[in-house]
Amino acid sequence: MQNFSRANTGIDLNLIPVFIEIVRCGSMAKASVRLEMSRPAVSLALKRFNQLFDEPLFIRKGLYLEPTNKALQLTHSLENLMADIHQNIGAVNTAEA
Repeated sequence: MQNFSRANTGIDLNLIPVFIEIVRCGSMAKASVRLEMSRPAVSLALKRFNQLFDEPLFIRKGLYLEPTNKALQLTHSLENLMADIHQNIGAVNTAEA
């Protein structure tokens, strides 16, 4: 069985919803409100997520962050992944009821 722990992979899966929300909102400030997180926490999460990649995922445009093509492609894949996770958990919970 594969070990998917953060210690083993270097990937903190808690960063994924933060990244997705920043792409959707175009701003860390708006994302922080929607996620009910502080702005510094969102900023730190984005910094940590960006460290996983060899190129920037956003281009700063004044107060807004414009996602790169790579970020948009990644967002699409991660949204599908998160939907699958939620559907699988829901199916397990329904089966147990």
